[in-house]
Amino acid sequence: MRRAWTALLSLLLIISVAAACSTGSNGGSTAPETTEPSNTGAVKNAPAPGEGKDITLKMSIWGDDNRKRMFEEVVKEFTDAHPGINVEVMLIPYQEYPQKISIMAASKTAPDVIWLYDAIIPQIRDANLLMDLSELADDPEYDLNDVYASSMDIYRGKDSGLYGIPFSAGPKVLFYNKKLFAEKGLKTPNELVKEGNWTYEEFLKTAKALTDPSQGVYGVKIAGGSNWKDAYTDTFWSFGADIFNEDATEFLLNSPESAQVLQMFDDMMFKDFTNPKPGDQISFESGKIGMFRGNYSYSASARKAEGLEFDIAPMPKGPVADAPFYDGVSGYSVMKDTEYPAEALELLKFFTSKEGMAKFQATFPPPRKSVLESEAFANMNDQPSAEGIKLAMSEPMSAGGRVIPTPENWQQINTKIQNLLDILYTQSATVEEVLERMDQEVAPLLK
Repeated sequence: MRRAWTALLSLLLIISVAAACSTGSNGGSTAPETTEPSNTGAVKNAPAPGEGKDITLKMSIWGDDNRKRMFEEVVKEFTDAHPGINVEVMLIPYQEYPQKISIMAASKTAPDVIWLYDAIIPQIRDANLLMDLSELADDPEYDLNDVYASSMDIYRGKDSGLYGIPFSAGPKVLFYNKKLFAEKGLKTPNELVKEGNWTYEEFLKTAKALTDPSQGVYGVKIAGGSNWKDAYTDTFWSFGADIFNEDATEFLLNSPESAQVLQMFDDMMFKDFTNPKPGDQISFESGKIGMFRGNYSYSASARKAEGLEFDIAPMPKGPVADAPFYDGVSGYSVMKDTEYPAEALELLKFFTSKEGMAKFQATFPPPRKSVLESEAFANMNDQPSAEGIKLAMSEPMSAGGRVIPTPENWQQINTKIQNLLDILYTQSATVEEVLERMDQEVAPLLK
């Protein structure tokens, strides 16, 4: 980890030097009179709101223009309540996000408050770029204990400091088409969950029963896409396989358990034809997919599909019945060198408070118990049902999830694994051959 980050910082140091003559990160603000670092790493004597010029905080997000507008509307509530503080929402394309954040950090132009996702949090956290937020534990009004502890683990540094607060977290869920299940007279996944019979064996039987080539209907869509981590991680863990060891220094995926999982999905695509072949763009919204794995936030898109009746369920149980779910965490952090640590912290608290998460609950699954487990969240929409939310979201979150430990050169490893899976998708190699190549080509990247 340190090797890649150090290399990156060395490269970016050039940018940093070039940027030394430029203004600080808060364009339009008054430069601090001194540059003496505080105990948080921030500079002292930056002008406070009401003591001269207004200040401008920068806050980064990824997404599209609609998401930016949504954030700007909520930001207005913050700025109305905090005269003298302006907030600029910076929209950065998702694919460019890690690189741009790294470059801005090295050139001292990083946003004051940054939105990070699980795969890049460890790298930035351990590079000593983020402000320690441990003091929030002493703020009774903020109520840090209301945040699911397992979703905060990734923000804990080796010094036990807290370097971010999750804003969106939770398991990937299984969307299912209620009409297709009813037409086939099948028990739904949630009915099988309540019976204690929602296993991968039942999942495969259900997928076959739902599949109807004459109608262009597939039982399930999980395998064959471009995001292997989201698609397969829960199933790997349910079968006793793993990707890395705990500190991400060893590659573990070349195992009989992993082979069993990949062969199962390979058979679904090329033998049983219950899963569309790779590249097939058929969507769950078309009404032709029985079950689909996705983020909870996909519910908003599914609700827009005319005539689609759906609910959500947890993934089936595998041989490891108590396997954790893969917790996809995104959250906010404050950059350590922000000129306005107090104001940036206030903005972070605004977005990650109970009230702040409730404002976005229709889009992002809230990692606060008081919001996720509330009647308001469960009954926010007709679809998914309150029962589906309880079984697929609330109960797993209470049990606790797990994030994938990510090595320092995660981007390179992620691409390598996806490229090798693509060989499997073109049927150019067997599962065992692909796993062996992963072992040969991925494992050395961890050294």
